[in-house]
Amino acid sequence: MGIRIVGVGPAKGYLTERAVKIIQEAEVVYGSKRAIELAEEYIRGEKVILRSFSEEEYSKIAEDGKSRKVVVLSTGDPMISGLGTKIEGEVEPGISSIQLALARLRVDLTDVVVVDAHAKKRDDYIPEILNAFKMGRGALILADSKFDIESISKIPARVVILENLGNENERIVRWEERELPEIKSDLVIVFAERR
Repeated sequence: MGIRIVGVGPAKGYLTERAVKIIQEAEVVYGSKRAIELAEEYIRGEKVILRSFSEEEYSKIAEDGKSRKVVVLSTGDPMISGLGTKIEGEVEPGISSIQLALARLRVDLTDVVVVDAHAKKRDDYIPEILNAFKMGRGALILADSKFDIESISKIPARVVILENLGNENERIVRWEERELPEIKSDLVIVFAERR
């Protein structure tokens, strides 16, 4: 038996062939509502929507994995701010929203520092952004609708907001000294580079 943590990509259509095969072979598939929706057409086993991401839930999954083929879905890639470090098992990578953002921006991954700002205060992530600038790199910030976009306006940076990447309502807004754009989604990446 065992557990596999599978990346389902950032939006419909981004599952890899390997991920599809693994999902189809699972006896039970765990994931957030969004992750389950992204892979639903390939799920043949039982579906379990995770309502919380806690040690208690992870223990239940580990126990289930002792007797059944278990797949845990992670949006994007499990090893990029995903479930790959939270649950013991074999990781199957997926396409990340970071990869989509870099493609849209035409920026190489080696030219940025990834900063996780999910549910963090500005004092936690602003130093990371400034450190990226000191290294001569841009900052690719994993954010959400609560992200304090004004905090970025206080540092000399060119800013691009990328929302809902890969979805029909994808939105990319460049900010250059005009009114700060509003962040409308929890699926957002903010790219900042020194001006």
